[in-house]
Amino acid sequence: MSRSIRWRMVTIFVLLVVIVMMVSGTWIVFRTRDYEQNLIEEALLDAVNGIQVSVKTDQPITEIKSDAIEVISQNEATLKNMSIYLLDNQGAVVYTQAQATAEEGFYTFQVMSALAGNDSVKFDELHPSGEGNYIGCARSISKDEEVVFVVYLVASTQIVQQKINNTVIIITIAVLLAIVLSVILAFVFSNFLTKPLYALSLKAREMATGELDKPMEVISNDEIGALTTNFNKMAFSLNETLGEIASEKNKMETVITHMTDGILVFDNFGIVIHKNPAAIRMLKLGHFMSYKDIFGEKTDVEYLELLKDTEFTTKKINIFLDEEYFGVDFAKYIDNDGTVLGVISVIQDITEHKKLEKIQKDFVANVSHELRTPLTTIKSYTETLLEGAVDDFETTNQFLKVINNESDRMTDLVQDLLELSKIDNQKEIIEEEIVDLTKLVSRSVENYKIHTDKKYQELAMESTHGEYIVIGDAKKIEQVLKNILSNAAKYSENHASINVKLSSNLRYHKISVSDTGLGIPEDDLEHIFDRFYRVDKARSREMGGTGLGLAIAKEIMELHNGKLTVKSKLNEGTTFTLYFPIHHFDDELNVI
Repeated sequence: MSRSIRWRMVTIFVLLVVIVMMVSGTWIVFRTRDYEQNLIEEALLDAVNGIQVSVKTDQPITEIKSDAIEVISQNEATLKNMSIYLLDNQGAVVYTQAQATAEEGFYTFQVMSALAGNDSVKFDELHPSGEGNYIGCARSISKDEEVVFVVYLVASTQIVQQKINNTVIIITIAVLLAIVLSVILAFVFSNFLTKPLYALSLKAREMATGELDKPMEVISNDEIGALTTNFNKMAFSLNETLGEIASEKNKMETVITHMTDGILVFDNFGIVIHKNPAAIRMLKLGHFMSYKDIFGEKTDVEYLELLKDTEFTTKKINIFLDEEYFGVDFAKYIDNDGTVLGVISVIQDITEHKKLEKIQKDFVANVSHELRTPLTTIKSYTETLLEGAVDDFETTNQFLKVINNESDRMTDLVQDLLELSKIDNQKEIIEEEIVDLTKLVSRSVENYKIHTDKKYQELAMESTHGEYIVIGDAKKIEQVLKNILSNAAKYSENHASINVKLSSNLRYHKISVSDTGLGIPEDDLEHIFDRFYRVDKARSREMGGTGLGLAIAKEIMELHNGKLTVKSKLNEGTTFTLYFPIHHFDDELNVI
């Protein structure tokens, strides 16, 4: 409490009042003493001079003595506070109204001067033991220029001391009252100054907790009021600034939290101080991690090297973790002074990119392989014919059939590649029309029976009830169905059964093609729609397949907002199902 500004102001104010009162009181005491002392001295001097003048000196010494005693007796009534002594020329007391004996005498400096005929010395200061202080004044009585008697008046200064004591008491009381009043006034005055300061202090505490939208009341027009007004302006400006900072912080946190790339921030010691959910998910991070824990075994770059490398701005590494690839970019972050505070790393999941690269490489390899095989066959047969086999009609005819078949294979392959390219580049156009799936499936089954009859296979369509109307490209749908029927016939033995069925659920019309063929191994099912993927590569190639049919079929179904699925058991058969979204039509077959 003693350190508060209020108590300091009270203390200073009281000390100032006390000092002023003490200085003033001291001056008053001394002035009072001097004034009372002067009054006594003037009365003493007037009395002694009056006695001196009243004594007649033109008569015998005995008459002078009697006259002096008579004058003294006459003045006793008016000089009650003084003692009058008549001294002889030796300083002995001749007469006094006070209680003094003849043996007593005064031998003060002034009495001695008066005996010597010198009346210039005015006063003596006498200090009888235990009787207080006195002042004395002596005047000589001379006859024929010879001092015969001395009149000596002594006055007590006790009244001066009493008045001084009374003055000191009054001054002391005044000082105490002044102290009390000064304390009260100091509290009032300090409260006037400290109350706004205390309010500002409370407001500052509220500001520290974030409450910046409640302005203070301005209660005066002085400097305190100006300070309060400026404080309110500062709070308003600070509130706006903090609001903008909080908004930007929230934006950044939202972006970092929901971004698909991972963010890791390391301090100067390589400890993770911030991580977003994407980074946790990608790298499977724990609660407390360091650079060494995360990247120590995945890269040979030490953390201190990143911090101390002055030429390093960004650095990128690729890591492999749990069958996934991640690209990590490191960058140092600094403060306004250029001091390096740590390293930020941005983590990108490049698994799909790596897979795409692999698919592209496999695609190029597969296309090269698929083209090289027929080209090799064509070239070898052509060279054989050029070397003379052309003269053999039977051989020539056989070779030309092979060349023609291989040319057809390449044409089909190029055609499939062009179609996939259109789909990939979104240039494949679906000519939408109302399609009756029942008629389309029935027509496709009848058209393909010529192929299944060659292998004595039974191709049948289950009788259906109800309408199966969709919106789509009939030619494309028929292409998909033809591909599925072709595969069913190719990969089924003689006398196998192929069944085509139409059905519906709440969302889709379905076309199911089931066979009792060789089936597909379980490990191959997830890759069956990959480009150039074949379960039995040698047999597929012998049958003229390009390995792109199912991939094209899947893409066409997706263009129709549908899907193509497969179920299969090895040596038991396979079922492909085409799903078409259900549309609702009115009586005139308009989409509702």
